[in-house]
Amino acid sequence: MAPIGESSYFPPLDKVFSGEQPIISWKTAFTTLRDIDRAGNSSRLRAFFKDPVTIDLLSRPNGPFEKPTAQTKSSFETRTAAINVAPNAQGSYNINQIKDDALWLSKESRIDEISALRIAILEWQTRPAVHLLTGFSEEEAASVQEAAGGTTLGSSVFRPNASVIPSKSGVQAVDAADFGSDENRQLRLLKGYLSERRYVLKVSTLVLYAATPAGSTATQSHRSHQELPFWVPEAGNAVLKACGIDTEYVVEGKSSILRCIECLQERVEVLEMGSQWYKEEGGRPEMEDSWGRNQILEMIHILELIFVLLDSSPHLTSSEVLLAWFTFMAKYGFFDRLEPPFPEQRNLLPPFQSMLSIVSLAILKTPLACAKLVDSADRPRNEVLSRPTDPYLDDKTTMSQVTEILVEAAGACVEIASPAGFAWGVIFQTLRVIANSRRERWELRQSQKAADSFVASESSETEGGEPSATESGGRSYQLRRPSTASDASLAVSFYEEILEAVMDVPLDGDPISFLARSAVNVNHVFDVVLRLATQFCTPFGSEDGAGVRMRASLLDLIRTSLDFVDYLPEVIESVLACLDGGERYWDFVGSGFAPGRVDPLAIFAKDEVLVEKLFIMAKSRFPYEALPFLKLCKALAAYRATDIEGNLVVTQFLSEMGTFTQVLPPAFRGYQTSREDENANLITAVEDLDLLSSKQQNGKPSSTAPGDNTALVLAEDTAGKAGFTILPNTEGRVIAESKPLVIMWTHRYSALTYLGILLEKASHRSHDEIGSRDASAQDIITETVGLLTKLITSTAKVERDGKAGPTDGAAAKRILEEASDGLDRNHDIISVIFDIFEAELQWQQRRSGAESSLALVINCAHFIYALTSILPSRVWPFLARSRLLELDGRGGQLAALVASTEMVTGRYEFLISCIRIFDALVEDAVINSVARKETTESLTRFAASNGSGNVPDRILKRVLLGFQKIIIDVLESSPNWKFVNMTEKLEINDMIISTFRKILSYSHGIDDSADADAKITAVLASPAANLLDIFLSASPNDLPISPILRIFYDGVSTPNSTLFLVLLRRWTLQVRSALHFCVTLVRVGQLLQLPFSYLEKQLFKAAPLLVRLYAADESYRLPVVLLFEAIVTRAAFHFKEPPSLLGHLGPERAKTFLSVLSALDRPLDDIELEIAIWNLLSAVVSNRQQWFAIYLLTGSTPRESLKGKDTGAASKPSRDKPLLTVALDSLTRLHDLPPHKAIAMLEFVALAEDSWPWAMAEIQRHSGFLGAISDFAAGLAPFKALNDTKTTLNDCNQVKMASYVAEVLAMYLHHSRQLGDISFGKTLASKMNFFAENAVRNPSYNASLHSNLRRNFEKKFRSCKLQNFKRTLLQKRSFGRDYFYDLGMASKMLDFEPSWKGTNHQGFAGEVARANINMSVVESQIALLHSWKFLAVELSSILAYEPQLQETMAKVVNQCLVSNAETHLPENIFGRLVQLRAEFAFVLMQRLVEAKANSASVRAVLQNTWRAIRSFSTDFELALAGPDADYLRTLLKILFLALKIQAVSPLPSTASAPTQGLSGSPTKQDNASASPEITKTIIEILGTAVAGGFRAVATILHDNPQRSSPADLALLSAILQTALRIPGVEMIHQQLVGLFCDSRIGRYATTLYSWSDQLAIDGDPVYGELSILFLLELSSVSAMAEQLAVEGVLTHLSTANIMNYFSRPNGVGPFDEQPRLYSIWARGILPLCLNFLDAVGAAVAVEVALFLNQYPNQLARSAASFEAKSTLSTANPSTAGCITLNMASEAHSLALISFILDNFRAAGAATGVVAGIEIPELRWDKSQLKEDIDAWLQGRRALRDRIVPTTEKEMEMARQKPLSDASGAESRLEERIVADLDMALKCLNGGGVS
Repeated sequence: MAPIGESSYFPPLDKVFSGEQPIISWKTAFTTLRDIDRAGNSSRLRAFFKDPVTIDLLSRPNGPFEKPTAQTKSSFETRTAAINVAPNAQGSYNINQIKDDALWLSKESRIDEISALRIAILEWQTRPAVHLLTGFSEEEAASVQEAAGGTTLGSSVFRPNASVIPSKSGVQAVDAADFGSDENRQLRLLKGYLSERRYVLKVSTLVLYAATPAGSTATQSHRSHQELPFWVPEAGNAVLKACGIDTEYVVEGKSSILRCIECLQERVEVLEMGSQWYKEEGGRPEMEDSWGRNQILEMIHILELIFVLLDSSPHLTSSEVLLAWFTFMAKYGFFDRLEPPFPEQRNLLPPFQSMLSIVSLAILKTPLACAKLVDSADRPRNEVLSRPTDPYLDDKTTMSQVTEILVEAAGACVEIASPAGFAWGVIFQTLRVIANSRRERWELRQSQKAADSFVASESSETEGGEPSATESGGRSYQLRRPSTASDASLAVSFYEEILEAVMDVPLDGDPISFLARSAVNVNHVFDVVLRLATQFCTPFGSEDGAGVRMRASLLDLIRTSLDFVDYLPEVIESVLACLDGGERYWDFVGSGFAPGRVDPLAIFAKDEVLVEKLFIMAKSRFPYEALPFLKLCKALAAYRATDIEGNLVVTQFLSEMGTFTQVLPPAFRGYQTSREDENANLITAVEDLDLLSSKQQNGKPSSTAPGDNTALVLAEDTAGKAGFTILPNTEGRVIAESKPLVIMWTHRYSALTYLGILLEKASHRSHDEIGSRDASAQDIITETVGLLTKLITSTAKVERDGKAGPTDGAAAKRILEEASDGLDRNHDIISVIFDIFEAELQWQQRRSGAESSLALVINCAHFIYALTSILPSRVWPFLARSRLLELDGRGGQLAALVASTEMVTGRYEFLISCIRIFDALVEDAVINSVARKETTESLTRFAASNGSGNVPDRILKRVLLGFQKIIIDVLESSPNWKFVNMTEKLEINDMIISTFRKILSYSHGIDDSADADAKITAVLASPAANLLDIFLSASPNDLPISPILRIFYDGVSTPNSTLFLVLLRRWTLQVRSALHFCVTLVRVGQLLQLPFSYLEKQLFKAAPLLVRLYAADESYRLPVVLLFEAIVTRAAFHFKEPPSLLGHLGPERAKTFLSVLSALDRPLDDIELEIAIWNLLSAVVSNRQQWFAIYLLTGSTPRESLKGKDTGAASKPSRDKPLLTVALDSLTRLHDLPPHKAIAMLEFVALAEDSWPWAMAEIQRHSGFLGAISDFAAGLAPFKALNDTKTTLNDCNQVKMASYVAEVLAMYLHHSRQLGDISFGKTLASKMNFFAENAVRNPSYNASLHSNLRRNFEKKFRSCKLQNFKRTLLQKRSFGRDYFYDLGMASKMLDFEPSWKGTNHQGFAGEVARANINMSVVESQIALLHSWKFLAVELSSILAYEPQLQETMAKVVNQCLVSNAETHLPENIFGRLVQLRAEFAFVLMQRLVEAKANSASVRAVLQNTWRAIRSFSTDFELALAGPDADYLRTLLKILFLALKIQAVSPLPSTASAPTQGLSGSPTKQDNASASPEITKTIIEILGTAVAGGFRAVATILHDNPQRSSPADLALLSAILQTALRIPGVEMIHQQLVGLFCDSRIGRYATTLYSWSDQLAIDGDPVYGELSILFLLELSSVSAMAEQLAVEGVLTHLSTANIMNYFSRPNGVGPFDEQPRLYSIWARGILPLCLNFLDAVGAAVAVEVALFLNQYPNQLARSAASFEAKSTLSTANPSTAGCITLNMASEAHSLALISFILDNFRAAGAATGVVAGIEIPELRWDKSQLKEDIDAWLQGRRALRDRIVPTTEKEMEMARQKPLSDASGAESRLEERIVADLDMALKCLNGGGVS
């Protein structure tokens, strides 16, 4: 064996066991190659097939494993040494056990140790998956049975003896201990060994088919399959080279084919002896069966390998190979009576024997042999060498021995040998013809030579009798050479000697004739060819092209035999079988076109002999013998060659018929013989003859020719049709002289027109007449309909494949037009076939229950299907009135025919056809939904447009619902039907479920409008709703669910077959369709927020089935994962505690499944699958799947974790890493990961962090993860808008990755901050440039692109809008050309319009693609903003420690505001985005204020905030009343914080240096006052925001109080308060007074105060407090206070209803039911009076005193509030005697007011008091208050005990330390209260205040 180094075939063991580079088995390689998409995307598989070891094994697949030797043992020891792989007995693998297994397998199977090691490791790799499939536990079986509603699930079709869910007495699941036992493990090793042997053979043939030339008739160039990835044919070419294609497949002196024959010989011999496994135990029947079956399968695949090598070689087979083959076949009697060791293996004999027959034929290379015989007929025998490697035609011995073998087989009537025997006879018959021809030429030349000699003799005698040969002296004289060949060339040739030798074969008679007669007459070779072509070639090799090549080989046999075989029905039937392989119409519909494959149709069409001797002959006998010609035309309709107008070649033949053959009417005498001297049986018409009339003048009908029942005869009512009259002088030939004559007229006409007339006549007959027709007439009509169907189908396919733009089916419509040319003006071919269909339906109903042929009605159904894609406007109305469906209480023939006929016979071609029609109608309903509304055309026969017509939607809905009703019944009941062909059952299930899924996807996949009937796919709304009602019903109904679970059950038993792959493909398609349908159902339920359905509940219970599906076949993995994700997400949405996904599995099986899942996409790099798995894991960790999530994060089950804690011992380690660790390890190489995969992993990590504390601990422990992802973010380049789509999308993915990185970092920062660790935040602070510079910028939204596209689109397509194609959340979206708008659906619906595609990608499709790319960019940028906000907020917690970070965050705030100010994005789309940025800026600004940041960037926020506000709106009333009021409020909050920054002194460093803010304008900071620009901004803020805003809020409160809130006024008051405290603002007080006066803001405030009792919220007069505080802030400006006093504010306040509360007997206090009233008094009214007194002076003293004295009860209460034993009543008696901050403030304010009034009174006129007006005394007992306060200040401990906080702010103050330790207070609250009381006492003492 070739040494196996570090290769993809067998990687180093450390990489294998770590999971980095698992081994790819040959089975995995084969199954992946069958899935072209997966194979093309797998770089690992590509590397596998480029590995030299792989190529070496594929070049000798019949013996891939060598015998063990000392060298292989040494290599084994080296590879498994500790230096290459460390022992890990208690961990994920046990290297010692694997070594022991490998050595045991090497010894038992006698293969080298390295190969055995590889198989042992494969067993270890697949062990979890195999374990998962070893039966069901009782718990799991019960769960699945419950999910199925108690339905008994049957056994597998492929494995009739297998039962996945065992009965009570059946085999239960194998537990982990038994499964891991030595015995079971060794059994798996042997099975793995057999699997590898078989699959390496199959892979070898597959790659060879991909690389070899297109058959022996092709050129030398190797044309590969275009569907497969390019590296597959490259591997095939490498294998061919290793096989010796350049040396006629001779390697190391031995033919590769000869090696294969020897391997066959070995396998046949050992098949008789058995495997010799477990010989000491007497053998094991189970393993002997598996071994014997594998031996036969290997022989079949070796035969296939021989065939492909023969077929790919342009050389004639060598004599040694030919002799070895037929000697081998003769030794075993051509295996005609082979009996396998076990009866179960007999089903393998037919394919084995068929393959033997085909190889026996292919090895002769009949066409090549015959061609060589013709080319070298005259080779003399001395030129022929005799070497074993020479062509067999050059070896007389081989020819003789093979003849004897084949003659003996023919004598024994061995059917297997009949094709080879017939071919051998053809070869020798060709040789005989050549020999006879040569002998005749030789005799002729001998005669010529004798004559020449006689002439020469006569001449010699006349001239003197001189010698003729020589003269004396020895001089030679040569006679004149005759013109004929020389004597040497006429000697007996070598091939004549062979012919003579063959004639000596011991046989009575001619052996050559015997071979031919025996093959044709005894073994019926043409019937054998037919069976091989239809029953073997098609099902065996339809996927890899093997069957097509084999049929081409069979066709070659017929082609070479036509020189010796007459035109016979058997020949025609066998040719037809070779052309189409017996494929059904639906196989043709679904077939593609691979130009690299051998096409028997092309061979036939291009071969002059086949065309002349078969097709032209059949054509010349039409319509006298119609069936052969119709069938040949139907078969050739699949040949895709066309003329320039798109017409098929066969259509041209049908349109231009040159002869018309008929039975001459007995009464017709209008002809005469002509050109009798030529003896050509010619006649000439002398009068008109109507070709369409079946009656003549005597009224007697004409009859058909004797013995023929295929003639077409039409009645007299078709007479007179144009073009079907034989005119005088028309020549004809008599081809049958028996009466009546059969004449072939030379007449040009269209066979299509003629066939149309035939069908029209058939449609006019009554039902009884149709039923009484002889079988041939029925067959002809059936074939005619089938021919027309295939013609229009093939033409349409060619047109679709050949055009990049929209197709209108013009060529197919021309066929229909031509077939309608001869019909009545009120009919066309479509209506005729529809009439036939209806008549057949009715006739079949009358024969209900009887044996009847449905062929005609099936072909009519095919026609309806084909017409749906060309002229759907003709199909919908017909079906609406047809009897096929039960509509409006009539019809229902579909159900009747299926029940009465097809269910009886077990064949369901009609049902399948109707399901196909339903699927086509669903497709058309969507594709032409726009076209139907756009078009105004009337329903003509063949419209020139796309044929959609203007069919009303109600008709479409009726037809679709009619179909859907019966098809749902089929799905529910078909599991119990009888099926003769199991493929039909699989096809029915697959098609029904796929169509249902299509309905749901089309209906809910685009357009998120809530009204389904308003969507562009409204026609599917009713069918979709009906499906949801049935399948997503909450009521328990097992009928619709049971078929789906049955399919899942069958999927668990998916066979590992390498034979008949068509059935296997159907099997897997059915399961995948069911899985995808369930995914769609669950997603639609989630999209529509439907109640949790019974189906979804049962899917949880069916989890044991689903997890086994995941392990059963690789193609099931993706849909199973998608289904799990969907139901997990859906359950979490509906249940607080959702059901466990793994709850119905046993713990061991659950862990096994998770181990299988942990392999991700290994051993292949299936990116799509891995992304789906990570998405599932994200759903699991974020949707409360605790058991599942714990395993993913820790690698242990909860039970194992608890057990480890209880025992204190570590739990048994898992064989797989925790998937969280896998993700973290992979993400450390984030730059190297595919973007979509990295995004899925990052999302999983982020959600795991957010949901589970284990994740955070694991991330903390991981050494490189956080550093790697933060470095990734730091290294990203700024996003640039480019025209390059690839670069743009790559940038989108990079930005998306960065957004998830930000989320992960943010959550980790939050966790660290909770633990008091800020070190990582400090590290991260310097890596945030990418986020800071890019995350908050305006998205790159191309507004012009979208607006122009929308406008132009709606102008062009008036019946739909671009929004109709917006994707919903039904399907996951990826950035790209199909991201936002569903481009695929749009292309389907709008392709009828040429401007959709346009030219050079400048149509609407290109614009929509560009819009999708632009939306991808926008979405990625918005995601980045969201994540950056999260991260920045977390980072802002350390702003106080990181000055540089303060600068960064300040820039972010400014950028947010600038972006909002400059945004021109559509508000309806991006309104939320500007709000998000504003909220982001607000949070960061809060943190900056808290950190006391005061840099230039921070101070620049004020200007940028104000710009953002001005750009938003200057009319605050409209803004606050509009939908974006919250945005304005956020901006105002930022404005408030920005003003707070301005209110503090600037940094010293900025005192004189000019600074540049983000606004771009330089400002000069000043320590004493704000800059002029800031001053100007403050004026605008106070005038517009404060004054205008307050006025707007007051107006809104008056008109609609619900549109505003108290927070608005509080915010405006805070802005006013802060702005007035900015240094230097006093310089603009006069300007501010003017602004406030102009805005009448004081009046609005007092008015609002007067309304406050009516605006109270739950009795709370909050607006009273806010308005009075606002007035208080205004009055802090002295000039404004004067203005307010002049306006009589106090008078206005006193008139407010709310002031009545202060006149109550006890006034208001801090503990009353509404404490806000007391706050209004203490914090508002009293400070306002003080401000008036301070600003106006004595002039307002009287008004103030009078105002306060209006409320004597309130004054008295304040004087008595500090009594030690207060008698004041409170709402809560426990608060009596308590002291609050407001009480202290009230006492301070009143004492100060009293002190001021006393001073003014004492000063008199000197202070401006008006003469004669005395300032009244305040009516309160200040002496009592003085004593009480003095007492409290003396007893501080007592005071401290009585202090009570009343607000959250006061509670916070109570927790804070005092500002001054000298105050003696214990809290800030106490300090404030003591200060107020102290000041009050000083005022009451008459001093202490200046």
